[in-house]
Amino acid sequence: MIRRIPKDAMLVAGVIAITLGGTVLISSESPPGPLPLWLGFVLLAVTSLPLLVRQTRPVATVVAVVTGALLYQALDFPGGASTIPPAIALFTALTVGYRVLAVSATLVWVAGTLALGWVGTRPPGVQGTIWFVTSLVAIIILGEMSRHRREQLIAERERVTQAEHAREEEAKRRVTEERLRIARELHDLLAHSISVINLQAGVSEHLIDRDPEQARRALGDIRRVSKEVLVELRGALGVLRDAGEGEEPLAPTPGMDRLPELVRRAKTGGIEVVLDLPEDGQELPKSVDLAVYRIVQEALTNIIKHARAARAEVSIRREAGDLLIEVRDDGVGWAEGASEEGNGLVGMRERAMSLNGSFAAGLAPEGGFRVEARLPVRGLAA
Repeated sequence: MIRRIPKDAMLVAGVIAITLGGTVLISSESPPGPLPLWLGFVLLAVTSLPLLVRQTRPVATVVAVVTGALLYQALDFPGGASTIPPAIALFTALTVGYRVLAVSATLVWVAGTLALGWVGTRPPGVQGTIWFVTSLVAIIILGEMSRHRREQLIAERERVTQAEHAREEEAKRRVTEERLRIARELHDLLAHSISVINLQAGVSEHLIDRDPEQARRALGDIRRVSKEVLVELRGALGVLRDAGEGEEPLAPTPGMDRLPELVRRAKTGGIEVVLDLPEDGQELPKSVDLAVYRIVQEALTNIIKHARAARAEVSIRREAGDLLIEVRDDGVGWAEGASEEGNGLVGMRERAMSLNGSFAAGLAPEGGFRVEARLPVRGLAA
């Protein structure tokens, strides 16, 4: 198995090779120092090694490399190529954001190099000094440009990450909302019919011996209601299966035109229901039409299950661009142990609020329980 050589190790190897090769060329034209040249080679190699950790430990790298470069010059070895490791260390420090460190180390390096040159045997010339200082200024400028680009890339990655996180959160929110919507639809679809079936099953069980004919009628009601709810359930599941495929629903969406059917079911459950609908016959937006049906359906379901009522009134009327829904009964109001969650009031409220409407429910002053909803119609697409 072939292992890839790390980039930092390749860089250090290249720096060592260039500095040693450059020093050999320079030494052929420069006076020798008091120490053997091979010691200078060792010092150049050791000075280049800290570049291995220049990204993770920039402070230690700059201090070690600049100190090694000044020591190399103080020992009077041939100069020139020895400036490469400090230049790389300073550039990296600027790139990763250590601006004060890089500028301070640059000033120390320039001052130390010039001072050692003037007091030593290799004083810098004007041309060399200008070239040295200009190179360091260029390093600082390039380092700043690299740092700015690096920060831009980091900021862009963070923006992309945040945008992706926001998309994921939005997708999760939509999934949650869709699950709640489906749960609410299934609850509203089944609760009313199951309540009627349960009531009629109790009637038939109670009268099967004493009044077989009435028990038979109750069983017939059970069969009819269960058939109707199966048709509705198949239609709802078909819509879910075909979602996103551009196909028409397998069954029409229930609306206000099917309220008489709800009233008939409630009457089957032994409750007299009076239905008062608008006479204008104006078509409603589909979302409002469905909400009207489901709110009335859930309200009648609660009456059948909890109110022990004999009579209920369902009133729907228009008022100033809104549709007002009111369902009241003459029952006992809140059943013992009943809660808002258990009576489906949360679902009705959510339907009204989803259309920017309002909802209220509670005990009526004249007795019984009352459900009121106001749904805006004006401005909604039909």
